[in-house]
Amino acid sequence: MNRIWGLDILRIISIAAVIVIHTTQYLIRIEVGTYDWMVLNVYDSLARWAVPVFVMISGVFFLDPAKPQPLKKLFGKKIPHILTIIIFWGFVYAALHHLPQTLNLASLWKFFQTWILGYYHMWFLYMILGLYLVTPILRCITASKQGTLYFLLLAGTLNCVLPYLPDWGPFNLIGTFAGKMEFNIPLGYSFYFVLGYWLQSEDIPKKIRIALYSLGGVATVGTILLTTLLSIDAGSTDTSFYDNFSPTVCLASIAIFVAFKHLRAPKDSAAFKKKAIAVLSKSTLGVYMIHMIVLDGLSDIGLSCFSFNPALAVPATAIAAVALSYAIAVIMTKIPLFNRYFV
Repeated sequence: MNRIWGLDILRIISIAAVIVIHTTQYLIRIEVGTYDWMVLNVYDSLARWAVPVFVMISGVFFLDPAKPQPLKKLFGKKIPHILTIIIFWGFVYAALHHLPQTLNLASLWKFFQTWILGYYHMWFLYMILGLYLVTPILRCITASKQGTLYFLLLAGTLNCVLPYLPDWGPFNLIGTFAGKMEFNIPLGYSFYFVLGYWLQSEDIPKKIRIALYSLGGVATVGTILLTTLLSIDAGSTDTSFYDNFSPTVCLASIAIFVAFKHLRAPKDSAAFKKKAIAVLSKSTLGVYMIHMIVLDGLSDIGLSCFSFNPALAVPATAIAAVALSYAIAVIMTKIPLFNRYFV
């Protein structure tokens, strides 16, 4: 894979944002409107772009029609790699969380389910596997500029606009009408997959970039405020605008991606610095797989988002988890065979 400085940096920051999200996962368990809840809501909202951006980065490398992506490589290397990771890490997390205490059918089935379906953060791998399987189809779309734009317009509307229209009057009628058309192809993460390729391939003027950054900032504030208002109204945490397809998360994701797309390596960067960034970037999958174990370990020794003032505890816990996860992941990438199949 050719190295792209801005995307390497973005991949590193994105995995840190994922860890922030998982550090604040206790948000739904605490009383809405309290100081702790408000702090966790801010941190969580600030990091919600992470998953869409990861998908967009993958789209850059898989959907460029100028770069061959033969089926032999896809089905002979990429897809088996994801499957081996799912099987290996599914077993690890099943053993850690659902190891049968007695050899009865119920406990064995719970272990097997976790092994095959993965621990809850592993959903991302199954989603990526699905995107890999439809990559040949999506490449037919990105081969046409007009087809790409049409797909993005349709997919963006179906994923990020229609679900968030008010559930009353004419807006409800629009949603019901669209539902009757049984859309399937443009739905889901293929939108971000194609969007990443398109944003990377387009020359975006500076004025438009500045507008996108402004919209992204406003959208992030919108995520914070809308989550607060909806949650207070519901009396419990409403995560509607945390969703990866919420309009606020979508706009923030686009702004972040475009900003780092235009990031260039400093001219005076030493070779070792570029190599270090490349190593960290290539270790992000390992970080993703190990960080939940690290967070659990930190919690066991007393470091979590509630260890002290959450305004300080969240970044302290996340920084510790990022550092430890990267240390372990880099080591894993150096282990022969293991680095080839399991990270």
